[in-house]
Amino acid sequence: MSSSAVEQRYPEHSLRYPGWRVVVVCQIGVVAGIATIFFTIFTLFIKPWQLEFGWSREQIAKAFSTAAITVAICSPFMGRVLDRFEPRKIIAAMMVCFGAVFASLAWLSPSTGRLYCTAVLLGLSGTGTYQLGYARIVASWFQQRLGAALSVVVAGSGLGSLFLPPLVQHWITVYGWRSTVLLLASFPLFVGAPLTLLFAPPPRTSVAPQSEKQAAAWGMGWRDALKGRSFWLLALGVCSMSLAENGITVHLAPMLNDRGVAAADAAVVVSFLAGASVAGRLLLGWVLDYFEGAYLATGSLLVAAVGLFLLGHAHTFGAAIMASLLAGLGMGCEFDLMPYIVKRYFGMCSFSTLYGLLYTAYATAGAIAPLLMGRAYDVTGSYSMIVSIFSGATAVAGLCMLMLPAYSSVNAMELDAELLEATVEVEGGRDMAVEDRIG
Repeated sequence: MSSSAVEQRYPEHSLRYPGWRVVVVCQIGVVAGIATIFFTIFTLFIKPWQLEFGWSREQIAKAFSTAAITVAICSPFMGRVLDRFEPRKIIAAMMVCFGAVFASLAWLSPSTGRLYCTAVLLGLSGTGTYQLGYARIVASWFQQRLGAALSVVVAGSGLGSLFLPPLVQHWITVYGWRSTVLLLASFPLFVGAPLTLLFAPPPRTSVAPQSEKQAAAWGMGWRDALKGRSFWLLALGVCSMSLAENGITVHLAPMLNDRGVAAADAAVVVSFLAGASVAGRLLLGWVLDYFEGAYLATGSLLVAAVGLFLLGHAHTFGAAIMASLLAGLGMGCEFDLMPYIVKRYFGMCSFSTLYGLLYTAYATAGAIAPLLMGRAYDVTGSYSMIVSIFSGATAVAGLCMLMLPAYSSVNAMELDAELLEATVEVEGGRDMAVEDRIG
């Protein structure tokens, strides 16, 4: 049975639909990418590098910021590449580059210049290994169950953040940090790259549109998307969420300590927040398939705003846990909503480019937020005012989401059917041409 026939035979809600196998592969790919292997694990290398090379923590932290800014700058350009070429091949190649560059950290020397150059290369190669590329693959496979599929993929980095740090810390203690770097590099090199290349193909319905009607329904170009209000409303929500989320979470432990919460309890709150965020992504992804995205974006941002406000003003461990539950559930929305709403409003024509632009907005706000929080504390001696401002901005952005227009899933489903029919016609024409040549 051909792959196009299999796609027709099994609906998306069936576990036998081949797209779900692609989802699992994409989730593993996200775990093997830069979001987990570098950004999540980076904190565990701070003390070993400080002890061996004598670097200050500020010097080491600059490497993290350098890689993050590089990813933010490169994301729209990587999106253009992913829109023009088959994503799995691009992602697999970037996985190999990322793994090789990450492995080179095992030969670090006391030169901070080398560290920062490596961070730039990690950002360049890692841009193709996070949710940006995998979301495009999954979005091309799903229509009715798009939200659930995307939630599984974007939860990959959260799951990696929950389970990988203790294992990596054990490796550092037993084998040393240099050997641990090589062990971590094996994930993108020998797991992420081959799995993506072999088991994350595009569906047969992802062929180029065969008529002007299909081309129009396939989606608008990124320039046309930037002319409308929908993209900018979504960018506003993403920036506001990123300011509050990254600003508060980076300063969460000292903020709770200042209010009398013990350091061990503060660490529990941080872990609980991460777990609630994963749960929020999975829950929102499931709900997105049944309700309008604009209303869910509003609800998620409002819940996050309330939770982050309460978390920023919590004075007891119990209050912090309850606030982190609300904040985590709301915070889990951004990586679900970005790819989901991009496809619903703008189609697949410039999907990765627009997603990359949104991620750049998210990452830029996320890089600025901790600096603003630190500056506010240094000036006022308290986080209360800046937390209130960030939370209020998130709530206002949530209300602005109500201005998003309704999208039509019927047109998208009709497009999928038309593209599948076009694919069959193209393949049939190729088969007839082959038969003619043989005859």
